[in-house]
Amino acid sequence: MKIIKIQSSNLNNSLVFYRALLNRMPLEITPSCIQFETEHFILEVAESIGAHKMQTNVFEIQDAHELAKINQRMSRFNAIEKIIKDCEVVDRAIGLTDPNGNRWVIGDPEVKVDFKKCYIELITI
Repeated sequence: MKIIKIQSSNLNNSLVFYRALLNRMPLEITPSCIQFETEHFILEVAESIGAHKMQTNVFEIQDAHELAKINQRMSRFNAIEKIIKDCEVVDRAIGLTDPNGNRWVIGDPEVKVDFKKCYIELITI
């Protein structure tokens, strides 16, 4: 299983963010590290003081309904003002940035996402 390792300057903020993103409690919590396990990867978030390398990761989601649920859970972390002209409809992927600047492509990894956009649900009648 793939292991994704990232660094965090504030584990409390990372815990809240990743618990919402992955919709599960961590497998392990220590004073310097939290670890989550999904069906596709293990995420290790280690505490780090000072500058750290930011990276882009993929959380592949095939189900459009599940992607919409993730977007709904993560909307509270979106610091961008939700002005309709700056938003995109949730389609096949969304881009999220964690509290430490690490980027996540959620959904189809082949879709180019704009990390500065907010995402809204497509409502059909």
